[in-house]
Amino acid sequence: MMRTLTVILLVVIVALGVQSWRLSSAHTKIDAQQSAIKAQGKKLTQKNSQLIALNILTQTNSRAQTQLYAAAEQNNRLLRDRQRTIEELKRENEEFRRWAGASLPDAVIRLRQRPALTGGQSYREWMSQNHPVPPGTGRPTQ
Repeated sequence: MMRTLTVILLVVIVALGVQSWRLSSAHTKIDAQQSAIKAQGKKLTQKNSQLIALNILTQTNSRAQTQLYAAAEQNNRLLRDRQRTIEELKRENEEFRRWAGASLPDAVIRLRQRPALTGGQSYREWMSQNHPVPPGTGRPTQ
């Protein structure tokens, strides 16, 4: 009987040891999974913040585009009005018609000539080259 009791006690101790080891292993896995969940939560929070910032940027861009389209439409309307006014003046006034049809003087044409600039760097390069304004042929105004 004593022997049986010892064997049962030994089996119980071994079973408790195995169960303790399994429990410790399960706790280790749970801790690792909790750490992974925290890391994923941080990543998710960062992505959420990025999405919110992107949404705000998209809304701002959309408003700016709407304003630009409205300004372009207004400029087109003003240009049409100006061209209509010029045409009306040409029909009404012979002197204005002659003046509008005359070509610009050479000095004015030279002032309006400039290279096709494609950004700030090309403008700085063009400005750094010495481009003097040609001397006028008329008297200075007083």
